[in-house]
Amino acid sequence: MRLAISVEGQTEEAFFKKTVVPYFLGFGIYTDIIIVTTSKDRCGRKNRGGCINIDRVKNEVQKLLNSYDYVTTFYDFYGFSSRHTDDVDELETTIYNLFNTGNFIPYIQKYEFETLLFSNPEYFTTYFDNDTVEKEMKKVIDSYQDIELINDSIQTAPSKRMAKLFELEDEVYDKVFHGEGIATDIGLSKIRQEAKRFSMWIDKIVSLI
Repeated sequence: MRLAISVEGQTEEAFFKKTVVPYFLGFGIYTDIIIVTTSKDRCGRKNRGGCINIDRVKNEVQKLLNSYDYVTTFYDFYGFSSRHTDDVDELETTIYNLFNTGNFIPYIQKYEFETLLFSNPEYFTTYFDNDTVEKEMKKVIDSYQDIELINDSIQTAPSKRMAKLFELEDEVYDKVFHGEGIATDIGLSKIRQEAKRFSMWIDKIVSLI
């Protein structure tokens, strides 16, 4: 089976290539990770990443449906511009209805990629060589019970929280460098244990076989 996953940027692309692609390959699913095209310069070169909205999703997915057995997406709900709902499932339904075809499986991460980094607080004690970040992260997790419910406001979205946690160690969180690297280190298995919605999406793809 040939699968395309449309993603927002380099962080997601790197993480998926290192973790999800090999996992799917074990089931006979050959996967391409494709970053959305956002614009072209005067020479026709494509600029990639970010700026996700309904029109862009429609253009990206339509191109892929003609070349793959199945197409799915991995976009952040937090950064999805001009969305007319605060319900991630409703947004997925809206996107599915753009195509209404069985070989398209929309998935929106609730609320963004950094959610997955909260799946293993203990990792950060090893990373920073102290437990300051681990303790603060556990406070956040305990207040929500489910890491995928860590909300998406300007101040409290997972990426904003991650940046503040790094500031405790006088470091600057870099989405591409830290995001992909930490998620890969934590590993797909641990992430799936804590991020149930994300895990169900992975299972849904595998079940297509």
